[in-house]
Amino acid sequence: MRLKRGVERASCDFCHRRKIKCDRASRETQGQSSCSPCSLRQIQCILDNADDIRLRRRRRLSVRDEDIVEQSTPQPLTRNLTSVDAENFINPSVLPVIHDRQIRETPQGRLEQPFPSHFPPDAEDNIPSSVDQTPDFSFIDTPFELSPESILFLDQVFMGWYEGSLENHEPQVMTDGGIQLSMGEEQSAGDTQDKSAAESLTTGARQKLWIDCNLDKETFDASLHAYFNFSAVHLPIIMEDAFWKDYHAGRCSPALVYAVACRGIIFTATSDSWDKQQCLALKFRQKFLEARQKATGISAIRLDDLEALAIMANWIYDETKSSPLDTQLGSLFLTHESLVLATLESQMQDCNTGNPASLGPLARSEERRRLLFWHVYGFDAFHSLDRNLISRIPDGENDGISRKLPQHDTGNYLDAILNLAIIVREMLQVFVTVSTKRNGIKPQDVINIYERLDCWQKRECPVHLRRKRDNEGKLMPLTVNEPTKTNFIQPLHCCLLWLLEINCYLQVEACVSRYGMRDGGPFEAEMATLRVELESLRAVKDGLEISQWVKQYSTTTGTGSGAKSHSLIDLAPFARDIYAGQCFWISERGKTLTCHPTTRQRGDKTANHHQKKDIDDYMKAAKEFRSAVAMATSHRDTELVLERLDQQISSFAELLAQ
Repeated sequence: MRLKRGVERASCDFCHRRKIKCDRASRETQGQSSCSPCSLRQIQCILDNADDIRLRRRRRLSVRDEDIVEQSTPQPLTRNLTSVDAENFINPSVLPVIHDRQIRETPQGRLEQPFPSHFPPDAEDNIPSSVDQTPDFSFIDTPFELSPESILFLDQVFMGWYEGSLENHEPQVMTDGGIQLSMGEEQSAGDTQDKSAAESLTTGARQKLWIDCNLDKETFDASLHAYFNFSAVHLPIIMEDAFWKDYHAGRCSPALVYAVACRGIIFTATSDSWDKQQCLALKFRQKFLEARQKATGISAIRLDDLEALAIMANWIYDETKSSPLDTQLGSLFLTHESLVLATLESQMQDCNTGNPASLGPLARSEERRRLLFWHVYGFDAFHSLDRNLISRIPDGENDGISRKLPQHDTGNYLDAILNLAIIVREMLQVFVTVSTKRNGIKPQDVINIYERLDCWQKRECPVHLRRKRDNEGKLMPLTVNEPTKTNFIQPLHCCLLWLLEINCYLQVEACVSRYGMRDGGPFEAEMATLRVELESLRAVKDGLEISQWVKQYSTTTGTGSGAKSHSLIDLAPFARDIYAGQCFWISERGKTLTCHPTTRQRGDKTANHHQKKDIDDYMKAAKEFRSAVAMATSHRDTELVLERLDQQISSFAELLAQ
């Protein structure tokens, strides 16, 4: 919202940056110093106009006029600016650092680190205290942190376009002092009752969780720990320390506890883990639907319930043990689309809706909301491309935002996936349209997508996660000297990141095969088609090399006779699905070459030799991909995937036998 000439800004810094309605001025008349959006996020509401050039000029002129009238000694400009905005300044010994939407207090000694300064000494005194000019590179060494640029991008996507009214979210304020006093007394009495109720909730409710599933406490706790140790290392949705803090304080939603235990129990040494997993899944669905039924409004959903839905979205339930009503409600509220819509609808809701007052807010709610935005944005991009669906996340100015997103090659795993998800959404905007379904894909659009993927690999992907090749062009496997968790995570992240990139190349080929290539200039369609064939074959070749060296990495759960080994593919189910897709692709490619040999195979002397060698290579590759899928032994649906792959390989072998 642009300001008219000569009008001073009345909105706070947070609302002004995000272009949302700010009620700071109206709430100040009611005795409240924070606007509604800042109150919902529990951040400090700051209005700092020190960097406004118009105000600087106006204040400079006013100071000059006062000096002339009073005939006093002129004072430096920096002192005048400080005296004007003295009420907005904090204690100079503690400077607030803005990290996205959350303000944290940092000792002034941290700002004295030897970082290069981009301001002259005199100008640094005029920098407002609400802005920290010190570069923050703390996200480099933490694999599960988002860079500030990524956080800003996600805020613009999920919250920047919101222009709704905040009247429904404003708390009711009593102006009568006597009423406020009586309310305070009732509140203190209610807090005592809530505190005792919270203590009983902390002990009694948690004990009931594992009893309802016929589990003992040791198995239930082991399932919760196993989720964070194994399942969450490839796709983090919730922060471990925040979960345990809420869990022990009794603030954690039962749906989230059941979801975490459901995903983690298969990595424990317990027997019949699949049956117990289904029991936990049914309990999650029951608690989640109960929470939705008790919600005060259609958009009122707790943050931890959203996290639980993200963990369990599109889960396949055992419907023989559930009622038809639960099955129907689950198909409506527990899908991927429900997760996306619930995340969009809850963007301006309080994170702690439904929490008892004595229990306090959820731990690290702002960081958890950012991580949830990251998961929903990336998961929705790949999910929509895989099913050729139009994403429900509004684009708005996403095209401009994606171009402005910095190419930070010093980021981490989460930043790399976010950048790749942005490219996937660009593929959706180009390939999954009404025009392409009718007329085909433009050859230049295909070339542009390949250039974006190449730019991601060479510039946007962090250096320590990029694919490296030897002199012969083969992928260089990562070396792990010590079997620690930190050294185990990097090969896992590299493997998954490379497989996601390979999946993008195969998705381009799938879209071209489905919609065809639009006629362009002379030979453009044919050249683009050959480029698609080349890039797809090269991507599958890289996937084959990854499947061969990734088998050397594994982790073990339990000790003694109950020890169980888990491969990297076992920890990440979507890696198994990508390998299954490559197995299908290479089998279909082999069938095509059997019926329609290539130019190299149509020679007179060595035609049969080349054709037989190529077909054997395709068969070996299909079996190699099948063995990679079989390594996901902890997941029950792996058996169904293997059955389909066996049918595909068998049909390929029958064609060769003819």
